[in-house]
Amino acid sequence: MQITNFTLENYKAFSETSAFAVRPITLFYGYNSAGKSAALRFLKLLADSTNGDCLAPLNLGSEAVRGSDFKGLLSKYTSSPKIDLGIEFGELALNYSILHLPDMKIQIIESFQIINKLQSTMVSFDWNPHGESYEIAIKKYAHSEGETVREATLSFDGLVPVDYSVELKGLLDPIANRLRDFSNDFVVISSDCIIPDRFYLETAPKKKISSRGEGIIPMLQAAEEEVINDISDWYQNATGYSFRRSDITIGDRIGHRFTLHPNSDPNIDIDIVDTGEGMGQVLPVVSLLTLAKHSALGENPVISLEHPELHIHPDAHSHLADLFCQVVASNKSSRILVETHSENLLLGLQLAIADGRVEPNDVAVHWVRGTEKGAVVELVEFDDQARPSKNNWPVNVYRTNSKLARKLLELRKAKQR
Repeated sequence: MQITNFTLENYKAFSETSAFAVRPITLFYGYNSAGKSAALRFLKLLADSTNGDCLAPLNLGSEAVRGSDFKGLLSKYTSSPKIDLGIEFGELALNYSILHLPDMKIQIIESFQIINKLQSTMVSFDWNPHGESYEIAIKKYAHSEGETVREATLSFDGLVPVDYSVELKGLLDPIANRLRDFSNDFVVISSDCIIPDRFYLETAPKKKISSRGEGIIPMLQAAEEEVINDISDWYQNATGYSFRRSDITIGDRIGHRFTLHPNSDPNIDIDIVDTGEGMGQVLPVVSLLTLAKHSALGENPVISLEHPELHIHPDAHSHLADLFCQVVASNKSSRILVETHSENLLLGLQLAIADGRVEPNDVAVHWVRGTEKGAVVELVEFDDQARPSKNNWPVNVYRTNSKLARKLLELRKAKQR
């Protein structure tokens, strides 16, 4: 019951219905401001709208909306006052229509559909206020199942159905639980992580890691030695430095140092805060993925990464792709979603497909591009030789390097004449 797809309509750049496949490794590519960030951050908004801390269908306190109000989430390409979104967990599809009521200054779930694709059944709840008082009206729905229509009283905590009748528990309890589970399983790492300090007192691991990587060090303090060894292997392969966790004592307290060692020399230890920016910025990314590889994040982790390659040398990008593949090989229920511009990361995944380290259908690439009518998304999938199966990768995306090199060569030749 892991997330497999989601759809957006009239949400930010996506004016028309846009569908996104969620595979074990899912990449979002596109030029700047095309809409890929909006698509990826929607999943953070979804997680924050199903965590039991919402007063509205969409949690506008989520850092994913960056201080926006509901009107700011609506597409600028239409005048519609509602957002339609869909979420699929395998054979179960949930569709929402969220309507803004400016006179009441609230948003309500106007329509909620539950589709079981395996059984070919659909149940819908459509807002049906009947002119009641506000407190009653927002809970009144027409409940349709087949040709049967009856009235139902239904409330939502964010996007999670709550406060329904005993007769609806068999239908709605599993859905509420799946949405809550998604929120618990979801973690995001942004592109501006906090650099680790020189040492840490030992503390209990937190339940959640922040988007800037806060909370990752307590998890590393408690991690098994094989986790630390795998992180060290990644650093060694990608940068030539090994990684080490050392016990220290501060007064009467136990703590740890996390250090890097050039050429794996144990006699030369460098605090991460004293190394290059990239070495520290990538630590939460590598640590989180390694913890997922060792099942330390639960059975169904959903890991969202915003430009994880941003601060590291292009030579190391393919090593991130290798780590993605290791996570998936260890746990097919994991989901890694990545917003990136990196050609090397993509090539690294294609090499992994070609040599059999990851299955072609475990990888999905979304190319997001802007148009005069809003963003358009195209799914790129690969065959077993890592070629786009529909030959639909945009032709000119990564030709700038060769164009510039050719222009430089032509200028050199012209000066020799």
